[in-house]
Amino acid sequence: MQTIVRNSLISRRGLEQILSLPEEDAAYVSLLEILAKFQDIKKFASEIHTEIHLIKPILKMLGYAYESKPKYFNDSIKGPDVALFATEADRDRASPLWGTPEYYANTLGVLLLKRFGRNLEEGISGFYLEFENRIPLYQLFYFLKNTKTPWGILTNGKQWMLMKKPLACETRMFSIDLEEAVETNDRDALHLFCKAFSLSGLLTTLPEIQETERQSLIDRLQEKKASLHSATAGFKKRMEVFPRIVGGLSDLFAEDIFTTTRAYLAENDVYVAKRTTPPDAIDEFNIADITSYLLNRKGSSPVIDPEKVFLQARPEELTKDDLLSMRMLDMTPGFGNVTTQLVDGIAYLSFILPYRDRNTFVAQWEDEKSLKRSILQRTLYGIEKSHVACDILQYAMKHRYGTEAVNYRFGNPLIGMSLSDIAPHVDTRNQMGLFSKNPLDVLKEVRQMYRHYFSLSDKIREDMALKEEIASRLNLYCERIRDIMDLVTATYFSKAVDERKIQEALVMLGAEAASWNSLVSRDWFAEAKRIARRNGFFHLEIEFPFLVDGAFDYIFVQPSLTHIWEDPFPLPEVTKAHIKRGMTYLKPEGTMVLIFDRPDEALLAELSRSKRYDTRAEENIILLRKRKITA
Repeated sequence: MQTIVRNSLISRRGLEQILSLPEEDAAYVSLLEILAKFQDIKKFASEIHTEIHLIKPILKMLGYAYESKPKYFNDSIKGPDVALFATEADRDRASPLWGTPEYYANTLGVLLLKRFGRNLEEGISGFYLEFENRIPLYQLFYFLKNTKTPWGILTNGKQWMLMKKPLACETRMFSIDLEEAVETNDRDALHLFCKAFSLSGLLTTLPEIQETERQSLIDRLQEKKASLHSATAGFKKRMEVFPRIVGGLSDLFAEDIFTTTRAYLAENDVYVAKRTTPPDAIDEFNIADITSYLLNRKGSSPVIDPEKVFLQARPEELTKDDLLSMRMLDMTPGFGNVTTQLVDGIAYLSFILPYRDRNTFVAQWEDEKSLKRSILQRTLYGIEKSHVACDILQYAMKHRYGTEAVNYRFGNPLIGMSLSDIAPHVDTRNQMGLFSKNPLDVLKEVRQMYRHYFSLSDKIREDMALKEEIASRLNLYCERIRDIMDLVTATYFSKAVDERKIQEALVMLGAEAASWNSLVSRDWFAEAKRIARRNGFFHLEIEFPFLVDGAFDYIFVQPSLTHIWEDPFPLPEVTKAHIKRGMTYLKPEGTMVLIFDRPDEALLAELSRSKRYDTRAEENIILLRKRKITA
């Protein structure tokens, strides 16, 4: 149905259940009459006209008792337009609580109204916007998050959006274009509207469907989890485990998603047959949580509170501009649980945080979908050491936000080098070839080129042309530097590479292509690269070049995250290893966020003794704020 604009609230099976309910002809006829009468005035309708002639008649038809313009308990914010009640008696009991949090605790829902046809997912561009002029979807989200009302309806008369109270910062909604449904005579959409948006829909129909589906999902996942654990029991090598996981999970997805995993297996002559039966797809909005339950040893997904993470230090100074200009690294993204919480949480915080000053012109990122895509593409970075997790994460992001996590890479965040680590391996006594460059000069040149590259504009034509030229030179050097880093790191895994061979490669760093290609063709070189791929060597400054002259504002780590095919390591050692590695790439006064299943008091006490960072605990997270080094 084209008239369903967005849907992350009701499953496909849930929609089918609603459609199977008997139609109420009286409600259907009444709805059409209300919409027909409104046609004569809609071109000139203000928000007040829309409320009187369209919204309130529809609410009455849907069975609600309601109260207009309820006072919000924060005087600086205009309240919702309508408070919804199950009965008039409920409304009368709530009335004495007017303007208090308890008033909203007695409502079934709230309705937020905008002028007819206004875009519900975009803010109004202009100079410094007040609350009511910003993204309407987030205005409703704010009321749901900060009151005890369970349901919210957002409408411009044409589009109707139903939202359930969020568990964290996720925005789950069901949206119908009511006007188009009438114009196209979409009976199914009109039937869905009358059932889902009605009083009985919010009181019984939707809660019962969702509870039935929850129980059904639990049963299915328990069976699937037992099957996967049985199939992988006793196997530790990825070559043995991954084929069983790919085969066991293929029925959950609408498409074959394991491209990275299949390529990894194929490189080792292991092939998994593709699914031939139709998928029995689950709720893909929650795919990260579901796969975590199936494939993580703990079986549960961590929950973080973005407000406690980002507003823990000098919150009065943090603005929307500051937040969206940050760079954040997830060293253990897994299937994307923390990533989705960060995308949704940062988007929500960008709504409630103030602009830098009241003269700020607001035009960019005032669209909810674009905002989240921008956060995923510009703010968040990740390193995942499992091919299976990489594939599922990218599928989850694409399904949820309409784009892949472009800055997320496969690799082991604990195994890798920095550019400065290469210098000690350069033997200045080695004779350079006549046309060869000193490796140290090459490294210095790479740093300078990166600094020049990031200083250029993406909008000025001359700068863009120069960036392309610099990028082509950088690609050549960085590929060779990555190879040398792999060679050095491989010495810890194999005797095939030694210091003499590293010196040979370093001398060739600035050589002609033919000379370098002859080096690449050596057996020991190829073996080192195989070791690098197998173990996920990850050199951050090569993969994330801005680190050559920059650092991350936040780094997130789940020290206890372990997949079913992995042996768990002692928590203190894993935590310290990630801290040691991560602190190198964290800004002074930047924050590392350690996420645990439960508080670890002994570890907290040990970390608190460090002089490198300030330690603070919030429920299941420990925040390490890197201290600024002073002369």
